[in-house]
Amino acid sequence: MKQKNISLSKLFKGHPYRKEILYLSRRDRDLRKLFIENSNFSSFKRPKGFEGLVRLITEQQLSVASAKAIFLRIKKLLTKFNPEEFLNLSDENLQKTGLSRPKISYCRILANEIISGDLNFRSLHKLDDENLKKRLCEIKGIGEWTAECYMLASLSRRNVWPVKDLGLQAALHGVKKLKKRPDEKEMFLLAESWKPYRSIVANVLWASYD
Repeated sequence: MKQKNISLSKLFKGHPYRKEILYLSRRDRDLRKLFIENSNFSSFKRPKGFEGLVRLITEQQLSVASAKAIFLRIKKLLTKFNPEEFLNLSDENLQKTGLSRPKISYCRILANEIISGDLNFRSLHKLDDENLKKRLCEIKGIGEWTAECYMLASLSRRNVWPVKDLGLQAALHGVKKLKKRPDEKEMFLLAESWKPYRSIVANVLWASYD
C-alpha cells in the first residue's frame, strides 16, 4: 500500500502519542513518512532523580552501548541507587567501571547537592522547562544536553528539542535530505513548526537513526 493511502489514525490506534503524531504528520510530510516507516518506535526513557542524572552524565559523549555497560557496572556496586551509597564508593572502584575521573567528580557534586538539600527533585519537577533546564545547568557537569535529555526521558516533557545531540542532527540530515548536517541554529529553525511536540519528533528520529 502506498504511503499516501495509509491511515495514520488506524496505524497508531492505541499509541500513547497518537494525537501528537497526527498533529505533526499534518504539518510536515517528511515526518509523516518517518512515522510510517518507524511505526513501532519507542520513547527514550530514563529514571527520575539521582539515578537518571547519573546515567545521563555517564552517557555524555559515549556510544549507547559503552555507556550502558559502564552504568550497569556502577549499579552492581550499589545496594540502592542513592546519593549516600554512591558517595561511599571509592574513586578506584568507580574508575574500574569505566567511568572517567571528571564524570566521577560530577556525580559526587550532584550527590552532595541532593544530600545538602540544595537540589530538591520535588521542587525541581514543578518548574517549567526553561527554569528547570536553567537550574540543572547550574550544577557542574550538567550542560544543556544532559538537562534536556532529563526533561525528555525522565520527565516525559513534550516540547524538548536537544539541538546539540549529534544523533538527532545526523537523523534530521537524512530525513530532510539536507546538503550537510544541520548546526544548532538550523536544528532550532527546522523544528519551529513542530512545537509543542518536539520531544515526539526527537524520539522517532532517534529510533530511525538507531
